[in-house]
Amino acid sequence: MSTNADILLEGSYLYYQKEVNFSQENFKLVHLTDNNQYHVYSEVLSRLETGEFLKLLVRYEMTQSYVPVFLRVEKSIGNKYVMESYKYDLPSQELHYTFQTPQKTQEFKKPHSAKHYITSPAFATTAMFTLSRKFDATGRTPVTFVSSANDWNYEGPPTDKMVWAEFKSRDLQDFKINNSTLSASHLLMYEHDSTHSVNESPVEIFISKHYGIPYQLLHGDLKIVIKNLKKNT
Repeated sequence: MSTNADILLEGSYLYYQKEVNFSQENFKLVHLTDNNQYHVYSEVLSRLETGEFLKLLVRYEMTQSYVPVFLRVEKSIGNKYVMESYKYDLPSQELHYTFQTPQKTQEFKKPHSAKHYITSPAFATTAMFTLSRKFDATGRTPVTFVSSANDWNYEGPPTDKMVWAEFKSRDLQDFKINNSTLSASHLLMYEHDSTHSVNESPVEIFISKHYGIPYQLLHGDLKIVIKNLKKNT
């Protein structure tokens, strides 16, 4: 990390499935003044059904315009370890992907647009795309996310997936979140556009006014909610 870096925000989330807490995420949002980039550093620790702990270390880098240009995810359970990284080369508009285990390294590259958003497993980065994506004021906006299905072994290169996003309320409104009243915008995310015949339940995300950091996610039995958020001045 650059020596000229300011920690803007730091906090943590609790993950619940059917009201059972199974994971916690601790994160920091950092501004690097040398190159005017924004970085998110997250650590996610989850208890599996086997009793083991899954640990994720996430480094997510964005330009001054909040375009994601680098992601590194380190994943470990006991002695098992995997690292995958995405690097977006702005001049050539190429995405360089690496998947590495202790035994082997796989690499892949493909054309990539700045309008396609690299996603990470850290909840802190979930709504960052709203800082640079223009939204349709009258309906759902298509958003293309880039991710891989690789788990502990390399199954294939990253793929693009389009989802549809819509602000139920873009302006900040008061919501009851984690038994506290917080001001947030309310984002809905769907698998299909509004013309699709299937009536689907959206993923609901409540976003703070602080650099697109979300407060809460609701979808079926899954809930992710802010535990604490500290703004450094």
